[in-house]
Amino acid sequence: SNCKLILGECCPTHYHTDYWLPYLVYAGVRDVIHRLTNFSSYLDGIRNNPRWVNVKVHFSNLLANPRFLGLGMSNQWNALKDVGVHVRGTAFNHPTNTAAHTSIHHAALAPDLIKQLNLPYTMFYHSNERSMSLEMGVCRSKYGIIDSKARLGEIVNKEMIEERELSDSEALARGYDPDYVGRLTEQPNDGALIMSIDEEMEQDITSHGGEVRSSSRLTTVLVKPINNGTDCEVTRVRWVDPVTGDISTTAVRSLTTSLGPSMTSLTVDSTTETWFSRMFRRTNLMKPMMCAAGSTMIVLVKVDRTRVQDSSLHKFRDDWGYGNKHHLFMGERDVEMDGVPHTLFVLQTSGGGMFPSQYAPPEIALNNLSAVLHNTLQLDTSGISYEVVSVRSCTRGITAQNVMRIAAPASNMVMVYGLGGTGIATMVPNAVLLSAVRRQRGLLAEGVISEGEFRSRMREGRFDKIPSWHGNPFSKNYLRFYDEKTSMMAAKVLFSRSSQRLLGFLRFIV
Repeated sequence: SNCKLILGECCPTHYHTDYWLPYLVYAGVRDVIHRLTNFSSYLDGIRNNPRWVNVKVHFSNLLANPRFLGLGMSNQWNALKDVGVHVRGTAFNHPTNTAAHTSIHHAALAPDLIKQLNLPYTMFYHSNERSMSLEMGVCRSKYGIIDSKARLGEIVNKEMIEERELSDSEALARGYDPDYVGRLTEQPNDGALIMSIDEEMEQDITSHGGEVRSSSRLTTVLVKPINNGTDCEVTRVRWVDPVTGDISTTAVRSLTTSLGPSMTSLTVDSTTETWFSRMFRRTNLMKPMMCAAGSTMIVLVKVDRTRVQDSSLHKFRDDWGYGNKHHLFMGERDVEMDGVPHTLFVLQTSGGGMFPSQYAPPEIALNNLSAVLHNTLQLDTSGISYEVVSVRSCTRGITAQNVMRIAAPASNMVMVYGLGGTGIATMVPNAVLLSAVRRQRGLLAEGVISEGEFRSRMREGRFDKIPSWHGNPFSKNYLRFYDEKTSMMAAKVLFSRSSQRLLGFLRFIV
């Protein structure tokens, strides 16, 4: 997904009025009626309205699984606490006690933390004249994302969500039609990751003695009891090759994992049964999570430089979006075809969400391609042609808070899951945070700090030392994202006094 730092990267979806559950239910019912009564009009809206609500409720899936229904209600309860009914003064929580207060500050750490890595290659760029981070059509009515920004202005410093409105002449100079895109604003503090960094990072890992196992899937974590069975420690992990079915194990000193949406359950596997283990062996150590599927496509655009003005090319390099619909510039190359100079652009467009579902409906992909990409970039202009390289459903895990959850089921293990629709720019602050939490969890297991001190440090972001890092960049309440109740349950199930097991398993269920 797009790597915008504030609204697109870390703000819970329910902060946007267009993605508030009551409105989504209304919009879903309205669309069903519209599709059945006037299909041509329904299709026209999908093709030509970039602000068409493309977050949809899969009603049959939602009603078929009571767990998903309960998660949806919990999500709405969190929305009421943080933003109320999107009317000033209706939120229950103080601005500093909201999920966004922590998640926005967390995401905003990314640029500085990336600088501290001192990488030999460029990983992140801010909005600039060549490639701007833009938001479109956000103020045509009193409803929509602008109301979210008003609330966010109370939650964080307004400088963090600073924006600059582009005049119609500036929009035209970048190649946009102001009448179509609506109010166009730049977010100077936003930016994006260079999309080719995955290959460079893999080379960096292997050159320093690391190993990249892209074809392996983690299935089982083996643990042993410590502290007289009151806690456990990871000793080995088990992998499976999904293609060949081969199984292998690796000895580990610690384990840090970032889990995708297919990882829905972490259970305790104990072959030596006790009444306690029988009762809790199928208990999921993760918070309830459901899948939400959007659509992502890669598009190759070919521009004839003899027929298209250079000023019209700016828009192909910008990162922009309409709410949760994002366009991301991935790369360009100048080539000659039959002696004629051309520029090729590789673009990614993504957005939408069908929940609970692993697959996006075709309407979402069509709206992203036609109304968002084609019409905004005016791809029917003479001298411009394009081809869709790939289309896929992009699935993400959604929890009740709609932001990341952190768990530490063993003294040397920490994991993050339920990342929702956030982009990849937060992977650096996430990695540093997980390292900090893993150390605090180890200190708790060793008895160096008490449970009360552990909770206090998590609540204040007060980490005395972070392995492989200098200083502590955190200062917000991360206890709100931590699974307290289940993080010590594995040891209780596996190593209760009546159990004689010397080894236990934490099983990843996909």
